Amino acid sequence: MDAFLPEKFVRLITEAHGAKGTGWLTELRTIVEEIEKKWCLSVKKAFPNLSYHFVASCDLANGGEAVLKIGFPESDSPIFNEAEMLKLYEGRGAVKFLRIDERRLATLLEKLNPGKHLKLVFPDDPGKAVEIAVEILLKIKRKPPVEHNFVRLDDWFAGFEKAEKTIFPRYAVKKAQNFYEELSSANKFLLHGDFHHENILSATREEFLAIDPKGIVGAIGYEIAVFLNNHLWWLSDEPDLWKNLDAAVRRFSEAAEIEMRDLRRWAFVQMVLSAWWTFEENGENWQNDLALADIWDV
Repeated sequence: MDAFLPEKFVRLITEAHGAKGTGWLTELRTIVEEIEKKWCLSVKKAFPNLSYHFVASCDLANGGEAVLKIGFPESDSPIFNEAEMLKLYEGRGAVKFLRIDERRLATLLEKLNPGKHLKLVFPDDPGKAVEIAVEILLKIKRKPPVEHNFVRLDDWFAGFEKAEKTIFPRYAVKKAQNFYEELSSANKFLLHGDFHHENILSATREEFLAIDPKGIVGAIGYEIAVFLNNHLWWLSDEPDLWKNLDAAVRRFSEAAEIEMRDLRRWAFVQMVLSAWWTFEENGENWQNDLALADIWDV
């Protein structure tokens, strides 16, 4: 594979999809060229930190800029959920959706400038990062449509059933399940699903905007827990970790009207789920996440 695609991206796609992934990577240049012709745009070099989607900035025929995102060809591609979520947001608190090519699993999105995530903008001010996240959370928070195809948070946690036949610690699963059963009785919202520092970027239309929503239906506590755990990972080596975590929990508690104790339990639950996903994917490094879950002291 040539310099058109980042090496890490090629490796991740190949590991995840095998021969089909290799075939898709080979076809990507052609797919991009077809999109360039169809939408009258010129694609630039791919972003360096790609994971499971091809993403690149591009120049439009009218002189503007946009971002092209292409997903691996699969019937349940997250590209579809992301497009539906962004349509519902209508640009309020989140990047604007511009268009989609469903056959090629390609979407065109608003380009955010400067486009720096919260950790880069506020490297020495985690409290300010929390304030921005709270503002974005309140902007994108909404009830789910009456009719929808979004995944339910219950389905994600149902995956714990598979853990019983593995070496994944049963005590952690049971504790997380018990907490989830109690906490998930709260009102359901349409959640971003991956709400963290690196999915909130600096912009010009609004000061900051969210990107890359997954689209799930569940309690808002889970949404906040994703951010809290990323906050923990970010600040884990800092001497004032406890002070920063307590301040973040307190601020989200006030904004979302959720007890601080419940947010800590949500953070424990979400961290155990994250550890389980890591265990399922490769069976390695999941112990680190599981150890961090106990930091929430619930």
